[in-house]
Amino acid sequence: MEIPVTRDVSHLRSALKIPRFSEIPKDGLYMEQLIEYLSERFSSFADETGLSPITRSMINNYVKARLVVPPVNKKYTSYSIASIIVMYIMKTCYSTKEIGRIIALGVTYEDIPKVYDNFCNAIEKAIDDVFSGNAEIHIENGRKDYYLLDAFAHSFACKIYVQNCF
Repeated sequence: MEIPVTRDVSHLRSALKIPRFSEIPKDGLYMEQLIEYLSERFSSFADETGLSPITRSMINNYVKARLVVPPVNKKYTSYSIASIIVMYIMKTCYSTKEIGRIIALGVTYEDIPKVYDNFCNAIEKAIDDVFSGNAEIHIENGRKDYYLLDAFAHSFACKIYVQNCF
């Protein structure tokens, strides 16, 4: 039995553009600036897909759960902002505990900006792959961490796809 897809979602393939680490403000942001910055970057994708907008309470909960470094002098650093972006995306599919384990894995690497940028690339590629019908992930010897990242990215993309097709 074929289930009809009732909505064309192809336009969502290019709707999500996650800021790379070099694009995140280096001087830090106060809470209101942070909410505005994240809203500017994610609101159109959130509106299109039904994702909740990022809120002050979400950010405070990420800090309370120790998944995001607290602000320094009331300003969130670029590393904290990157962590908030990762949390915001991951929270659509995973529990706080699962996200904590994945983030802990990511911070074991020396080049956190590169790990963050790899996360952004994986998410955007997965969205493009899933929404174009080309979703595949492969595990390669010695690349288990990349497989884990790709698996997460595809689970996010698949969830967004399914939620928006009907």
